[in-house]
Amino acid sequence: MSNCSNCFNGCAEIVSDRCVRYTGVDVAVLGIKSGDSLSFVEQALITFLTSTLDGTGVKPDISASIICELVKKYLPDCEDLNATNLFTALIKAACELQQEIDIIGGLIADLEAPYQTGCLTVAPGNSVTHRVLQAVITKLCTLETSLAALALNVSTNYVKLADLNTLIQNYLNSISATTQQYTKMVPYTVVEYYGPLSNFNGAGVGLASAGFDKIYICNGQNGTPDKRGRVGVGAIQGVPGGGPLDAAVDPSLTISNPNYALNTKAGANAITLAASQIPSHTHTATSTVIEPNSGQGHRHDFIGVDTVDTAGGSSSTRRCGDFTKQTSYATTGITVNTAIGNTGSGQSHANIQPVLACYYIMYIP
Repeated sequence: MSNCSNCFNGCAEIVSDRCVRYTGVDVAVLGIKSGDSLSFVEQALITFLTSTLDGTGVKPDISASIICELVKKYLPDCEDLNATNLFTALIKAACELQQEIDIIGGLIADLEAPYQTGCLTVAPGNSVTHRVLQAVITKLCTLETSLAALALNVSTNYVKLADLNTLIQNYLNSISATTQQYTKMVPYTVVEYYGPLSNFNGAGVGLASAGFDKIYICNGQNGTPDKRGRVGVGAIQGVPGGGPLDAAVDPSLTISNPNYALNTKAGANAITLAASQIPSHTHTATSTVIEPNSGQGHRHDFIGVDTVDTAGGSSSTRRCGDFTKQTSYATTGITVNTAIGNTGSGQSHANIQPVLACYYIMYIP
């Protein structure tokens, strides 16, 4: 085949399309160049025609600026535009438009459906919607006139907001002392009360005749908390909102901080310290050593432990504490008396802040 030159002479095999070379101009769009074999040219033409038939080889030159967004969303992002994907996008866009037209048609049908006009006076017009809309406009104009008349009536016959507080205060000043006090109170709120108990009966229920209807002494009865001898503290459990607790009251930091729930009772008026709660301190012990025939002893002051040396070189060590003990040493005839006295009586101490006693009352609807 290498000896062939535009003829079949010298060919070992007669394969006409492989022994004939193309001598025409180059066709870049098909990838054909002068000198290519006939078989290559034929294959290039077949490939192009095949792509033309399925549309992939037809690549229209269309500016992207004239393609609407509806069609663009159905075109591939990373492929060259060809007839196949263009026709596919057009068909899908047309189907979507048809769906929207159908929806709009349904909406128009609903819009043009008979209206329940109620108080409107609907006049004949071009369409149902037009007649109803015109009736609404007419009604609004009528209401505008009525509203202007109402505004004039209100400004003439009713109290102005700027004068309301003064009128209320004048009314409150005019009411008698027997007006019920709960009208001035917030329900379920404990309030300090320093007035006479004659306004309540023996069970702590307020007397309506004294103006204390629906008001109760907070004695643990009638739905009230028992505030006798107790002050309030903010509950922690179940309280909504709020940021982190202060370290001084956070129950998670120390067992000394109670995790208060509503109605939790805690605290005492007097406290007795345990031994573990007493501050660290020391005692001073005094020992008297009496020697035979001396006629007079002498003193030793020491803290912590009591150590006495004997004449024989031995010693006696005793831990300092609340005790009185006498030790005799036979070898020397020396007598050592050591005494540490007890102090304190173990009684409790007051744990009361400065207070002012009062009654607590509550308004319960």
